[in-house]
Amino acid sequence: MKLPSVAPLEENYLCRDKEDFANLVWRTIKESRGAFFKVLGKVDDEPYYATLLIDDQKILAVEVQDVKGGSTLIGKPALELLKDILEVGPVIVDVFLMNDIDVKMSVMENIDVYKSTPKMSLDEMCPTIGSIMKTTEIKSTGQVEQKSLPVEEKTWKASSSEVKPEGKLKIREKPKPRTEFDLNVPSNLEPYLRAFSNKIVRYAKSIGVEVSKIKIDTKEVRYALGAGSGLHTTIEIEGSSNSLLSAERIKQNIENFIYQEAGELSKELGKRVVVSHFSLKI
Repeated sequence: MKLPSVAPLEENYLCRDKEDFANLVWRTIKESRGAFFKVLGKVDDEPYYATLLIDDQKILAVEVQDVKGGSTLIGKPALELLKDILEVGPVIVDVFLMNDIDVKMSVMENIDVYKSTPKMSLDEMCPTIGSIMKTTEIKSTGQVEQKSLPVEEKTWKASSSEVKPEGKLKIREKPKPRTEFDLNVPSNLEPYLRAFSNKIVRYAKSIGVEVSKIKIDTKEVRYALGAGSGLHTTIEIEGSSNSLLSAERIKQNIENFIYQEAGELSKELGKRVVVSHFSLKI
């Protein structure tokens, strides 16, 4: 699915079972009007990568990719497979918050997936969410047994409530800067390269560079007969620096880190990852 390039709220979050996932979904929708989740899990030892788009009440679109085979399911079959993935557990989840406009634009960008996906409520997919919502509603409305009070005490409570403000003043925190992720990569490799890009962003931050945008282009290249295939990758980073290091030293450090992580990714994928170009603009 085509979704906004935003920094994850949670990354590589381990959900041991569907109850853990339900709690994660509930915490997420309390903070936003919608979200999308990228879920990596297994069914019968076969790895699957699911993308789930929701608003604050229901499921809007689901897509599931077979990591090894490369095939993709959307709509109802994808939703049923996602439920199986969560039932089996555990799963690794990335969480991305969305505002109301992001949600509507994502529906428009993925209208075919949206139309084919049953509009199931969140508590239908994860019944634990329904239990959490009911508990929260009871607490927020104050539905507890009250003892009768003498007339004088009732009058005093009523008069004191008149002079109290209805709620506490909420101070808006300055929003954290978002990193834009632009990944043009084979769909079956997207979870691996997203994790790769997040590692780069975190490392850059550790040396005083705030990344505003990272663009990764990856193409699979087949070598001569018997030599297999490799992934040729270009990486472009934009951002700002408050580091004491010189711009040249910053670029050298990040570049060394990228080559090191590309080597680790090569081992994980079983094919060579070649960084053919790297640029840094700060």
